[in-house]
Amino acid sequence: MRNTKRLTAAILTAALALALLVLPAPAAPSSFGDISDSTTAVNADILRLMGVVTGTGDGRFNPDGTLTRAQFCTMVINFLQKGDEVAQYATRTIFSDVKGDHWARSYVNLAASYSPVKEGDKDIPLISGVGDGRFQPDSTISQAEAVTILLRALRYTSQQTGAVWPQGFMNLAGSIGLTAGLPADYSAGINRAQAAQLFVNALKCKDVDGKVYYESLGTVLPEKTIILAVNVETDDGSTRGAIRTSSNQNSEAYLPAHGDGNPASLQGKRGNLVLNDKEEIVTFIPDDSTAVSITLSGDAQSTSVKDVKGAQYTISARTPVYTASAGQSTSYLDAYTTLYAGTQLMLYSEKGKVVAVYATSTVTTADSDAVVILERATAASFHKLTGGVTDFKIVKNRQSVGLSDIKPYDVVTYDQMTNTLVVSDLRITATYADPKPSAKTPQTLSVVGNEFQVLESAWDTIGDLKPGDSVSLLLTADGKVAGILPSSPQTRSTAVGVVEGGSAKIFLPNGGTMTLSGTITNGDNLQGQLAVITAGSDHLSAGRLSENRAPGAFQISSMKLGSYNVSPGVRIFERVSSGATVPISLSTLTMEQIEVANIYAYHMNSSNVVDYIVLREVTGSAYIYGMMVGGYSGEPGGVDEEGNTIPDTQRHSWYLRNGSSEISFISAATYAGESGDMVGVIVGTPIGNTEGSQHTLTGVIKLTEITGVKGSDFFESQGANYVTAKGETYRIADDVEGFYCRSSSNRVAQENWLTGEDRLAAIKGYSQSFTIYVDPVGQQVRIIEAK
Repeated sequence: MRNTKRLTAAILTAALALALLVLPAPAAPSSFGDISDSTTAVNADILRLMGVVTGTGDGRFNPDGTLTRAQFCTMVINFLQKGDEVAQYATRTIFSDVKGDHWARSYVNLAASYSPVKEGDKDIPLISGVGDGRFQPDSTISQAEAVTILLRALRYTSQQTGAVWPQGFMNLAGSIGLTAGLPADYSAGINRAQAAQLFVNALKCKDVDGKVYYESLGTVLPEKTIILAVNVETDDGSTRGAIRTSSNQNSEAYLPAHGDGNPASLQGKRGNLVLNDKEEIVTFIPDDSTAVSITLSGDAQSTSVKDVKGAQYTISARTPVYTASAGQSTSYLDAYTTLYAGTQLMLYSEKGKVVAVYATSTVTTADSDAVVILERATAASFHKLTGGVTDFKIVKNRQSVGLSDIKPYDVVTYDQMTNTLVVSDLRITATYADPKPSAKTPQTLSVVGNEFQVLESAWDTIGDLKPGDSVSLLLTADGKVAGILPSSPQTRSTAVGVVEGGSAKIFLPNGGTMTLSGTITNGDNLQGQLAVITAGSDHLSAGRLSENRAPGAFQISSMKLGSYNVSPGVRIFERVSSGATVPISLSTLTMEQIEVANIYAYHMNSSNVVDYIVLREVTGSAYIYGMMVGGYSGEPGGVDEEGNTIPDTQRHSWYLRNGSSEISFISAATYAGESGDMVGVIVGTPIGNTEGSQHTLTGVIKLTEITGVKGSDFFESQGANYVTAKGETYRIADDVEGFYCRSSSNRVAQENWLTGEDRLAAIKGYSQSFTIYVDPVGQQVRIIEAK
C-alpha cells in the first residue's frame, strides 16, 4: 500500500519524531519584561544584540523613561561600535560639568573628540556642548538634538542640512527615513522607546555616500537569515549567549560581537545578518514585509496550510522548514506531518511564493528534568528547572496559561530555547511493573508489556511503592514518566485515545500519539471510538468517553463552542453512519458554524477549554475517496487480461485506488456495487503491520455522478474552488482527486489517477469536458474525471 495520510477509522498519524508545540503569541515576546509594544520589543532587542542598550536593571527597559544627553552619548558610541575606545578618554576633561566622577565621562569625551565629518577644513565632532564649556550631561535630550547627532554619525554636513537648525536637520532626517515612526514635536524630549526607534531607523538609512549604514558595519550575509534560537550554548559548551541561525545550522552558533545573546523578540525573525571578521554578530535587521504569522486551523496538508482565520497558503514540497531546536532544516514534504492543528508558524514569502517556514518546537529528551506539582505552583517551584529564569512563558494543552492554571499532579518541563514551561496533565493508572534497574531508581518500567522511559524526577515520588502496586503514572507532554504515585481518585487516568484492534493510541499533550498494545477490556465494544485508557497488571481497559451535549453551536471563526473556548489544537472527529469515530482536520470545516444537533459530544481539559469535539456525519471528510476495484485470485483489477469484467463470483478482493494510495481490503470485505464505482470508504483495522497489509472495510458511500461539466463552470471565490453543474454550485474539496482514463479498456488501472501537488489544475489541463463526483454527506466534489 502506497502513501496515504489516513488509513484507519479513528486513527491519527503515527507518533512523531519531532513534536511541534503551540506556543503563546504575546504582543511583545521581548527580553525586557516591561515592554508591551511589539515594535519597541524588536527595536530594543536589536540594540541589545549590538550592545547599545542593556536595560535599567531587573530585566526592565523603561520604555517611557526619558533619556539624558549623557545616556544618549553612551548609546551613540556603542552604536558606532567604538565602545572599545572608551577607556583611553577616562582621564580627560573636555566639559567643565563632566568631571572625573561622572559615570559617562569617558563616553562624552569620546563623542566630543570623534569627528566623522568636516565643514571645509574644520572637524565637526558628534557633540559640541551648550556653550561656556558645558555639556549639561544630565539634561533631557530633545528629538532635534538626538537627530543632529545621528546625522553627523551618518556623515551629513550643512551642505545637505542647510544652515538653519533644527528645521534643516529635521527636514533631511525625514527625507532619509531617520525619524519614521516618531512624533513631529522635535523640541520635546525623547523617551527610551523613541530613541530605540531612532537608532534602528539609522541602521537602515543611507549615509552621505548613499550606502546603507548597517552594510558598513561588517559583512552582510548574501541570503536572508532566520534567527532560529537565542541564548543557546556554543558547540563546545563553554558559554551561553550564542545565537543559532538558518545560515549556520551545521556549524558553531554565532556569538554577539558586543551585545547580549538573548534578544528574545528576534527569534523567528528573518532579515539581514551582519558579521565582523571574527564571524561574530554585529547586528541583525529584520525584514517583516514578507512574513506572516499564522496558527494552523487543522493539521498541515501535503501542499498547503490553513490559518484559523480561513486563509490558505500553498507550500511546495522542497520549502525548508526550520525549528528552534533542529540542527538543520527539513523539507516541507518531510515535515508537514509534524505540523498539528494549533501550531504557530511564521511563513516567509518572496514574489508571492512561500520560501521558508519557521515553527517553534519543543523536544523533551529521555534525560530531561521535570517538576511534579504536588501543591500550589509558584515561580519558585521552577527555579532549579529554569536555572533561575523567572520571565518564562507557560503552555498547557497547547495554549498559553498562567501560573494559577498549573494544578496539583501536573508535570512541568522547561524548553530553554523558547523560555517556556511545558505543562502536562496526562496521567494513566497502571500496575507498577518491571522497573529497571531498580524499583527505587527506575530508568524504564512496563505497562502491559509496553516500555516507558522514566525521568529522575519520578524517583522522588516513588516513596514506599513496590512492583505490583496500583499506581498513577504522571507523564510529560511527550509521554515520559515524570512521577509515580499511589493511584487515587485525584490521580485518575486522563489518557484519552482511540481503540484500534489490539492497541490503543493515546493523544499526547504535545500533539503526537503514543501506541499501547495488549489485550483491551471492552475493546471490542469501543473499536474506532474515543475512550479513556487505563491499565491493569496484564491488560488495558477502555472506558467510553462521556457524551456531553454541546452547550451551543461550534463557531469556527471565533473558536467557541457555545460560550466555551475551543483550544487552537482541538481534535475534531466525525462519527459516521457505521459507528466509527474518524479524525478529521479542522481546516476541512468549510461552514461558518456547526449547529448543536450536528455535534455528538465534546470534552474539556483541566483548563476548562474544549479539546475534543465529535461531530455527527456532516462533512464527508471522514472518508477516503477513490475508485472501488474488484480483484480476483488475490490480484488487483476488475477486468481480466483481455479487458473482460470479472464476475462477482470470481472476485476475491476489493481495492480502493486514488492518486495517493492503493488500499487492499480483506477477502471477507463486502461491497454491493460494481468495480469502477467512485466511492468514499472508512478503512478499518489493518491485518498485519507491513506495507501492503489488508484492511477491514468499515463503511462505504457511493458518490453522486454529475456529467456534462465544462471547463468554464469552474471558478474560485475567496480562496476556495467551486464548480456549477446542473444548476447547483458545489465546493471542490482541497484534496480533490483527479482521474483521466487513458484507455477505455483499462479504466481501473492505477495510472489513470493523477498525482502531484495541484491535482485540480492538472486535471483541468487534460480536457474541457468533465464528470464530477460529489459526496452525499458534505456535498463537496471529491473526484473530477476528465473526459
